Amino acid sequence: MISQDRQVAAAELKEGATATRFAISSKHGNGLSLEVRAGKQKRFVYRFRLLGKQQTMVLGLYPAMGLAQARERHCVAVGQVKQGIDPRQVVAEAKQKNEQMLVLDELFEQWLSHKASVKRRDGVRSEISLRTVTDYRRIYQTHLQKVLGKYRVCDITMAVLHQHYQKLQKVSLEGLRKAMGIMNQVMEEAMRRQLIEISPTLALKPKVYNATPNPPRERWLPISELRALWHALEEGVEGGGALTAGGRGIATTSVLSGSVANAIKIVILSAVRRGEVISMQWAHLDGDRWTIPETKNGRPHVVTLSPLAQEIISEQRMITSSTSPYVFESTTKLGHAITGDALMRALDRLQKRKLAELEPFSVHDLRRSVANCCGIELGAGPLEIEHMLNHQISDKLLRTYQAGALRNPEKLRSLFLRWGDIVKHQIAQYEVEKSSDVMGNVIQGTFGKR
Repeated sequence: MISQDRQVAAAELKEGATATRFAISSKHGNGLSLEVRAGKQKRFVYRFRLLGKQQTMVLGLYPAMGLAQARERHCVAVGQVKQGIDPRQVVAEAKQKNEQMLVLDELFEQWLSHKASVKRRDGVRSEISLRTVTDYRRIYQTHLQKVLGKYRVCDITMAVLHQHYQKLQKVSLEGLRKAMGIMNQVMEEAMRRQLIEISPTLALKPKVYNATPNPPRERWLPISELRALWHALEEGVEGGGALTAGGRGIATTSVLSGSVANAIKIVILSAVRRGEVISMQWAHLDGDRWTIPETKNGRPHVVTLSPLAQEIISEQRMITSSTSPYVFESTTKLGHAITGDALMRALDRLQKRKLAELEPFSVHDLRRSVANCCGIELGAGPLEIEHMLNHQISDKLLRTYQAGALRNPEKLRSLFLRWGDIVKHQIAQYEVEKSSDVMGNVIQGTFGKR
């Protein structure tokens, strides 16, 4: 009678026998034994009677299964037999279910497709826009797919996720926070489909990894700082006459490419989002109308391009290749648009080299800057500014009964043009005094000839 694990290790085949079976003591009942067979691994076996017939069930192989685990499996099987259930059938059904279990890659794509096709309660559009679909897929591919994509959903445990989240924590807290948000939703979908009984994400919160969202930003640039930025953008692409020399808007001594600088200028002139400006295509332009077909709130947005903005677009025709569909083409990957990350990195370099005296700001802060400056300089009301920013009005009653006033294209066109004049005369064109130590006189120069 085997009672200890060391006895399992020491058990040997009896001389001349093809198989030797050793009984194992178990508080759960009889029938548990260790079977040693010639030329094969040792295995734990449970012999039981069901419907008057003797049956044999292999619980597992030693040493992959230890004595303690074999006794646990024996306990479960004994309980099933007492209920008249064949434990072998239970194991077979579980195996079949596991073989049919989706891997995370499959569940993610099915969940994302469902989210993009199901209509909201108002029936106006899908729960998530095509742009959000793209963002979700990018986050998944960047932060989750490589490590977890081939895991069966039922095998993704809290321990597996915690280990992966700890690694992401060292790389990017923002990326970790976004990845956790997606995993929460996908695992909720797994519970709804009864693929798992409880989500492994429930106890894993961003605060565990110091990845809680930052407080809302309030940084915005007044006219004087926008002026300094515009001047820095002009200087940032100088250094060798890249365009006149037949180049593509970038020189060896420049801080940023011509396309990146012009994209940032368009953000200042139009208050669009980073993803919207880098996705601008020639097909979206019609005179002074720029139609953004896909936006965050799911509705197309029409931007009126001021004369200064149109000059910048014309300059881009000299920079981009003739076959590119994108207005702001990448200088390293022809035929593709510049990326949002490239825009942020370039702006960060510009601030460190030329605007170090200013409080740091992001591309999105420029949107907030336009909103504040339009209110201060042009007296634009909150609803006009919300329309310019293409925001979804949060007040449902206001959105329902003042839809016409909120979406007046002529008012919006006028606001874009008036703001374009402010940018042209107060930001892009200005005089700066320079002192000369040698001459002792003051020279006035005009920057930003547009």
